[in-house]
Amino acid sequence: MPFFVALGKATETGIRNLESFTVRHDRAVQRAEAAGGKVVASYALLGHYDYMVILDCPDERTAMYILTREASGGNIRYETMTALPMKDFTTLIQY
Repeated sequence: MPFFVALGKATETGIRNLESFTVRHDRAVQRAEAAGGKVVASYALLGHYDYMVILDCPDERTAMYILTREASGGNIRYETMTALPMKDFTTLIQY
């Protein structure tokens, strides 16, 4: 399955709701799995972005569904990228 990297920024609402972050995160992981994806890893970041999530999903539609559903709660906004494992990339570029 393809990997998707989602870089997130907390909204003002998300910052005000930090106390419930743990519960929201756990539920988001469960919803991702119910939708057919898997949260491979998630991190809190210092710098331009506040969070990073790595998803393993069968396709772009599944990743989009998972991330837009989470963003619809108003606590976070995502920038998403497709990620190709380096082994696959090196195979791809062999002529």
